[in-house]
Parts: sequence; C-alpha cells; structure tokens
Amino acid sequence: MAEATMHRLIWLFFDAPPSVASIESLHSEFPDAGAMYIARCDEHSEQAQMWTRNPTQKMPLARVAMDIERDDIEWQSVIRLAADMNAEAHWCRGPSPIPPALMIGETFPGTLQLCCFERAQGLSDRALEQIWFHEHAPVAVATQNTVGYRQNIVLRSSHDPLDGIVEELFPITAADSLTAFFADGDDEEKMLAHINVLTKSSERVLNLEKSSVIHMTERRLR
Repeated sequence: MAEATMHRLIWLFFDAPPSVASIESLHSEFPDAGAMYIARCDEHSEQAQMWTRNPTQKMPLARVAMDIERDDIEWQSVIRLAADMNAEAHWCRGPSPIPPALMIGETFPGTLQLCCFERAQGLSDRALEQIWFHEHAPVAVATQNTVGYRQNIVLRSSHDPLDGIVEELFPITAADSLTAFFADGDDEEKMLAHINVLTKSSERVLNLEKSSVIHMTERRLR
C-alpha cells in the first residue's frame, strides 16, 4: 500500500500552542515548504478524549507539520527554532496512503489522531519500514474508519528521539463511538474482529507501552 515517501518536519508543543509570531517565523524560515498544517487540542477535539493514551506521561498540546520537498535540512537552524518556540522538532520521511483532502484555510470537521511511538523491541530500521509501510498500513486502513493517513519515520529529533509519528484523520462520528471508529457503523462483531486484527498488527510495529495517542483539531495553513 505504501506510496512514494516524502519528507515532513513536525513540531510538537507540550506547554502551549504556537503563537502567531512562531508560525510566521516558520513561514519565513522555510519559504520553499509545501503544505503546512496546525493541530491543537481544543473543545472540538475533546469529543474524542476517550482515545487518549499517555503511558509516557508526555503529551503534546499542539502539532505543526510542514511538507518539505528536499532530502535534507539545515538541522542547526531547526534546533534554534525549536528552542525559540519551546517546541520539539522531528525530521521525518514517509508515505500518505490516504492523503488528507484539506484545502488551504480549511479546518477538518473530524479529528486528527496523533500517535508518537517507539518501535517494537528488536526491530531494525529496515524491518520497521517494511512492516509499517507495506504490511501494517493495509491492515490499519481496513480495520478503522480512517479518512486520512500519514506515516512518518523519524530520522532526526531535537529532543528525546521517537521512532515514528502517525497522523490519522477520523470523522467526528468516530470521536466517541467504538463501532464508528473501528467498523464504520453499528456492528459490534465487526468492531471486535477489527480491534483484534489491528492490535496484533500494531504490536509488530510499536511498543504499546511507549506510545502516546491524542486527538486534535486539524487546520491547513498553506
């Protein structure tokens, strides 16, 4: 299922969402960046709070994502910006099996599920990419009511390293409904089957005890 991979610069904010000035500084520092998104925890995303998982006791309040159409980046500049904005920066690469369909200035009516994880024990870089991109992705799409899906292997981090960041968009009907989330309808048997299949597949990729999950409200900035 995995399509061509692209690079993405992801900024995580743990104390407060980014200010307007911080976002403007990103615009000026990366004029060649493509699409840019911001996601925040707010009253809208709180509808999906049942999905929150915080075993690491470290949960972002906001995320900015920038698509970068080049293979490398001036990392010292990124570290400086991360310090200035009180953020963590993660340089990533990965495919979008289901590209988000947001227009510039549009806010997604559902929620963005952000999962930051460490890989399953003993998984090499090559195995992580093979299993996650090519084997797990079709399972994730088939067992969830996902309408947008981006996979990001983390290549470099300004703070504590992560192995992967998952960005998934779900309709608002899935915010507080197990069946809507996993079965796209009121089918409990199908839901339970999907949960079982998805859990087994996920455990091949990530350490569930070192994986945080939070839902946010997503908006495309450019």
